[in-house]
This record gives sequence, C-alpha cells and structure tokens, in this order.
Amino acid sequence: MKVLLIHCDFFSFEVTKKTKFAEEITEECKSCGIKDALVVFVTIEKKDEKDIPSVVQKGAEEIDVGAKRVGARKLVVYPFVHLSAETGKPDVAKKIIDKLREKLTETGYEVRKAPFGWEKVFSLTSKGHPLSESFKTVEP
Repeated sequence: MKVLLIHCDFFSFEVTKKTKFAEEITEECKSCGIKDALVVFVTIEKKDEKDIPSVVQKGAEEIDVGAKRVGARKLVVYPFVHLSAETGKPDVAKKIIDKLREKLTETGYEVRKAPFGWEKVFSLTSKGHPLSESFKTVEP
C-alpha cells in the first residue's frame, strides 16, 4: 500500500465520470468539501492482496501516526491508483480501502471516503507546515 498524506486547510472533490470499476453511490457522495483534514491518498498494490488484514492494520497505524503528528481528527480516504505501477485488482483494492476506512473510524476519527472507481476532480489547500506532506509505503 502506498499512502500520501496531505494536511489541508480545505479539501474538496466532485465525481465527473463513472468507470467500469465504479461503486454505486448516492447523490450526497458525489461531492465533498471539508476544512482542516488530513487527506489520505491510497494506492493498493498487488502484494497487499496476500495479507489483507495485515495491510489494513499497518496502514491504519501509519495513518494514525501521521494524523496524531499533525493533530488531525478528520480524515478523507481518497482512492488514488497513481502512486504505484504495481496496482492490485480493483475489487480487492476497494475491499481493502473500505476496511481501512472502517478501522480508522473505529479508532475515533471522523472519516469520509471518496468514491472508488470514479473519475474525480479535486482541489486542496495544503497547510504548508513541515509535517503537512508525507509519503508512506506499507508492507503486508
């Protein structure tokens, strides 16, 4: 799993087009705007498919460390296939991302998730402090 964390003053997204991997969503999930959040861009890799519980646990722990480091209580989990050339199967990636969201919610964060399998536009304003951007590789 590859994870890019960006601490934002503001983050928003809007779906633009459904792909063949798109999950079904309601109207309220088609766009989102949130202030003062840690945006978690996530790419699931082929190797993550071998041990889903481990990669979910380790991913949640890395995100928790990053969120605590910057004092964030709000998270946006954003499926983002572009962080690796070794991407996993879409159905497994969706499952892992959904489990990651559940785990982070159980930890006490307010978590929103961008829809999986949709083309989206997004806008962000990074906080710009020394810890506002970080990249993690999570091994299962």
